[in-house]
Amino acid sequence: ASRGLGDVYKRQVLGQFANLGDKSTGLFTEQIILSASSAFAGKTLGDTCARTLTKASIVAILRGPAVIPSPSPTENIEAGDIIVAVGTKEGLEKLSSLLADGRL
Repeated sequence: ASRGLGDVYKRQVLGQFANLGDKSTGLFTEQIILSASSAFAGKTLGDTCARTLTKASIVAILRGPAVIPSPSPTENIEAGDIIVAVGTKEGLEKLSSLLADGRL
């Protein structure tokens, strides 16, 4: 089966961040699946206040075969989205908690 351009781009995006923790002291990447039970499912990225609260940066959203690079605060996030983020371990843990249950 052939892969679509979305799959190729998704591999490129993830590949660019794969070794970030090895190259930059203190920075890591995380892929967080947004659950259907998240208070933020169906809301905008800006509604999360994620960057302000966690200091982690959401650099892409993977939605099925689609890749949304550098999503804006007005981008909707949906259950099942894979949130690709960069930050410190502490910031990424806070982001994961925030997206899971709305708490840090």
